[in-house]
Amino acid sequence: MPGNHHTIKQASSRARGLLLVLVILVFFISCQLLRTHISNTSGAQQPETKATSYHRIIALSPSIVEIIYQLGLESKLVGVPRFANHPPEAKQKPCVGGYMDLNFEKVLELKPDCIILLKEQSQAANRFSEIGIDTISVDHNHTAGIIDSISLIGNAMALPRRAKQLATGIQNQLSEQSLSYSTNAPKPRVLVCISRDTAAQQPDQVVIAGSSGYHRELIEMAGGVNAYQGPVSFPMLSREKLIELRPDIIIDMVNTDTWLRVGRDRLLAAWQAFPEIKAIKNKRVVIIHGDQHLIPGPRFPQTLQQFTLAISASFTR
Repeated sequence: MPGNHHTIKQASSRARGLLLVLVILVFFISCQLLRTHISNTSGAQQPETKATSYHRIIALSPSIVEIIYQLGLESKLVGVPRFANHPPEAKQKPCVGGYMDLNFEKVLELKPDCIILLKEQSQAANRFSEIGIDTISVDHNHTAGIIDSISLIGNAMALPRRAKQLATGIQNQLSEQSLSYSTNAPKPRVLVCISRDTAAQQPDQVVIAGSSGYHRELIEMAGGVNAYQGPVSFPMLSREKLIELRPDIIIDMVNTDTWLRVGRDRLLAAWQAFPEIKAIKNKRVVIIHGDQHLIPGPRFPQTLQQFTLAISASFTR
């Protein structure tokens, strides 16, 4: 009988031990559930209280610089690329070089904890990632990508509300402008000149909006059709090719410096060397000047407005 008494005593001890483990386990699970509930509830009430860990930002595109200023993050911007001219204060920031000649030594000297760049700059992004610097890549090749990049950068910097406000503002502008021309109107063939030798007596080394880039998209959004339908992203055309495209409208985009240096009359006069082109014969060459029109950034609704005015004017003639 003593053996049986010992066995019962051991079983009772094991039962108490299992019960204790079960109580501890239930307590642990309850605490975890409560902690998760509190975390989720507080997060829903305070979506923007999280502080960003980024304090030294470098932007490698002028369009990204514009977004950073619009988000109110300029105090954290420690480096900008060449040609970052908007807003004017951006020109006072340290320059880290250009798209083709990025100064890696200067970038490292500025000790950034985040570098924001275009998706085309993937090699640079990989290089920075390898040495432990966070990068954010954005797509500015089309209008949706530009709008999305505002949200992407804003969310990364713990400013989702501000980013949403900016993105919504752009989308509202687009909605308003989409009503400014009739969808039933004929679509003129539009040639957009992105670059040319403005010192020549006639348009030379003419680079136009081709199969890529947001200018091609803006033509369609403004009610036209791109006169160029080939596979080249940004073709450089000869006189013969320009004539072959038969554009109804030519939009000639020049930067601010060229506009001030050359002037409207001389810019228009150069096109008169090609009287065979329908747009020139009908006086449908429009000069659009300003650096913002050449940069696929958050001010693109201004460019769309200019395109819409140029194209809609042809409907009234």
